[in-house]
Amino acid sequence: MPTDDPNDPLNLPAWRTWAAIGSLCLFGAMAAAAELILGAMLPVFVIQYSPIGKFPPSYKILQYIHLPEDVNSLRALEDLNQNGGPPIWRTFLLSSLPVLMIGLSNFFFVPLAITFGRRPVVLVSGLIAIGGAVWAGHSTSLNSHLGARSIQAIGAGTVESLIPFIISDMVFLHQRNKAISLVFGIQGLLIVIVGIATPWIIIRVNWNWVYFITAIAAGVFWLAVFVFMPESRYYRTDNEMKGISRHPLLPGQNRPPIDLNEHAPRSWKRDFAPFGGPVHVRRGLMAFVHTLQTFFYPHIFFVTLLNSATIAATLAAGYTVSPQLLAEPWSWPFEHLGFLLFSVLIAAIAVFLISGLLADGLANLLAKRRGQRDPEIQALNLIPPTVISLVGTVLFGLAGDNPGKYGWPTFLVGLGFISYGFLATNSIGVVYVLECYPHMAGPALVNIGSFRSIMAFLLVFDVAEWIASMGYLRTFGIYMGLLGGFILFIPIIFVFGERWRKRWPGPTERVDVNVVKG
Repeated sequence: MPTDDPNDPLNLPAWRTWAAIGSLCLFGAMAAAAELILGAMLPVFVIQYSPIGKFPPSYKILQYIHLPEDVNSLRALEDLNQNGGPPIWRTFLLSSLPVLMIGLSNFFFVPLAITFGRRPVVLVSGLIAIGGAVWAGHSTSLNSHLGARSIQAIGAGTVESLIPFIISDMVFLHQRNKAISLVFGIQGLLIVIVGIATPWIIIRVNWNWVYFITAIAAGVFWLAVFVFMPESRYYRTDNEMKGISRHPLLPGQNRPPIDLNEHAPRSWKRDFAPFGGPVHVRRGLMAFVHTLQTFFYPHIFFVTLLNSATIAATLAAGYTVSPQLLAEPWSWPFEHLGFLLFSVLIAAIAVFLISGLLADGLANLLAKRRGQRDPEIQALNLIPPTVISLVGTVLFGLAGDNPGKYGWPTFLVGLGFISYGFLATNSIGVVYVLECYPHMAGPALVNIGSFRSIMAFLLVFDVAEWIASMGYLRTFGIYMGLLGGFILFIPIIFVFGERWRKRWPGPTERVDVNVVKG
């Protein structure tokens, strides 16, 4: 429930709210683009840092050659490094190590957003991401490249993790599914556009310019965030978090009118201020403690593990899709590799339509019938994307091991299904956590942002070696088993979730400064 204060983020004009969310979405997409896109370009770096990489630009031979049929494509790439090059798993750290850094950084940056405010943390972490991209573009060795990717991930990952946190500050409860899904959908579209251009940039110029271009675009969108996104941290009473106004409402009113006698009007000077209010060091420290505490709540633990499995499957597919497309019999031209991201684009659109609009509609319909909106409704929304993700791992594994029997469309449909599963379970899981613990959104969201990334890293950092030794189907059988197990637990969350929330209601002392007693 909004207040009568014009500085309440819920009282922003609609255009300003969506301008703030849109600029944050665009900046987050550019900051994360290099993280995601270059994962599909890993054959470039395998060649770049192999013995033949001493003859630049050696990686451009990818436009002229194809890996032979009936040869494990990852094993063929691994053979390039038998005479002095780094092992393939170490080169693949360019994509997997940033995942670990994202998980570790969220432990600290999200509590900092509670301590100092959302705006300063977003702006500072954004500059870190841009700086990391520039460093990566100038790197001349694998070690330097790994260091740059890690720094870039700290900034980009923090921005991505704070997006649902900020949306929960600025958007009403019944609109969160739509808003968060829309953000992820738009980001997917932008990443696909940049991804299609990436192979052309690599061949026509060089891979360094992929980093420079995304850094320049991120810089432009960073300025938009600076202009449009105000501090979204705001004090609310417990009742207001439940939709009950602290001010008496007249008949026909659904929100209190703005009171300029009691509150100063909103101004651009205040919105541009680097800090949005007092510093709360103790609350930030307590948020870190409560992050560890809430991780072991059974329903939060389940959502975190489910997200870990879906993101691990998505990353594993993204890291290993391009070598097989380059091999016989599919023999994709290197410049066409970016088109594989169309499957991710379709998945992102489906997330908005199915897990955004339809999920919100289902939750609101059941809320009307029950008289209240229970978070456990979101558990039902988790079933379709988890099943689709499971089917995707089967298709991806089968087509990867039998390219002569299954065409590349089957391979990419599998990738699209896996991507949809991750994007949808991510957005629905975020909404579920926010509805379970609106008074401690920061610590609860860290569980998804941090622990899932750490566990996903453990499940994917050696995936290239696994496929080189076991093949696609047996490797993705690991993710099949994990997802299948989690599907069986979703009904348990629906049945026992409310009981668990009452058993573990969270700390009695509020840890998010968005809430005050009253």
